[in-house]
Amino acid sequence: MRGINERFINDLTNGELSFFLKEVKNRREDLSLEIRGGYINIYYRGGNLLKITQKRNGYDFRFDARYCLNKKDDSNYEKISSLDNSSTEEYIRMFPLLEKEMESWFAVHPKPERQYQHYLLLNNPSVIDIEYQVAGRMRFDMLMVEDGHLTVVENKYGLASISGSAGLAKHYRDICDVLDDPVLKKEMYASIRSIISNKKSLGLLKDESISLDSDRPEILFLLADYNMRSRSLSNEMSMTENRYPARIIYMSADEYIIDPAKEADLFTNENGERKKWIISSLSVNIFIL
Repeated sequence: MRGINERFINDLTNGELSFFLKEVKNRREDLSLEIRGGYINIYYRGGNLLKITQKRNGYDFRFDARYCLNKKDDSNYEKISSLDNSSTEEYIRMFPLLEKEMESWFAVHPKPERQYQHYLLLNNPSVIDIEYQVAGRMRFDMLMVEDGHLTVVENKYGLASISGSAGLAKHYRDICDVLDDPVLKKEMYASIRSIISNKKSLGLLKDESISLDSDRPEILFLLADYNMRSRSLSNEMSMTENRYPARIIYMSADEYIIDPAKEADLFTNENGERKKWIISSLSVNIFIL
């Protein structure tokens, strides 16, 4: 189950780890802190900057030194690779350099979908977790809790993300399989409640009233920068069976606020009938009958 204990929370709020929590709070435009099972991840613009794991007598720090490679200047690889992973002081001192290495790596290897996800997290208070790993299954892009209800969110950035081995239909089926598994679903709900509690203690939730009360989850697909002339979505929908309620929102690449007014049901029209997805040759819009 996800969650960190009282000692970990105290060390983040006013103990030896307080530097990292303060950095996250002061620089939310770049950084986020996510709760895992006995450890935390600090993300920089959607990339995993630092993993901090609680040990019996301290903490273990991990930065992927491969971010120092395959770019114009790889000179810091040895310095960062040789850091003492049990030294809080070393990682505090080197934190600006770790960020710099990630930024220079992203300049050569851009990840627009990860940065887009970070901006969604930044601008939507109901998002309570990102990159939620389901044991032995898949990773959910985001989890939202609104009015006591859980929504599993999949972000599809660009046309290439709609179809294929990791396309919309495959992700929808995988999410449904997780929600159909009573053990996985129970563990996920317990983890979400623990994450909410931990983030409230750390002062990381913009909406302190968030709580998870309902056991009827929904699914939301966010399609960012989608080419409305494409048949990819129509093809995916033609092989997707309706198992759980699902919605869809089209968003531009520079639009970061999830607007419920733009939601459409993924499967049925206003009369409760199965949608027929038709691409109009006269318009850039997808018409749903």
